[in-house]
Amino acid sequence: MPMTRPQPINVLLAASVSAALHAGTAVLFFPVLSFCMLCWGAAPVQFKGTIAAASDGMVFAVIAPLFFAGFGFLVGGLVALGHNTFAKEQLQRTLAISREPIRASGASLGNVA
Repeated sequence: MPMTRPQPINVLLAASVSAALHAGTAVLFFPVLSFCMLCWGAAPVQFKGTIAAASDGMVFAVIAPLFFAGFGFLVGGLVALGHNTFAKEQLQRTLAISREPIRASGASLGNVA
């Protein structure tokens, strides 16, 4: 279903907002994860080699928001570019073909064979 008035959006602004949201999520999530690992005393088995090498995840909690911000910027920019591509196509005029309904003549019971 087409939008009524599609407008192109600012790609840099959309990418920046996406980066800020991803980095903010990482800032909130990874310290909580690090605190849980501190309370448990050990990292989960799947992360044991990576996180244990990074001082029980504390360095990981500091660096992760940077990676998440980069990922958010990239994905936000790509989504904004995709939106702009489809918004420009919807602004073009299209030909709408409509068929008129077929009017059937009313048959009466007297005309039945």
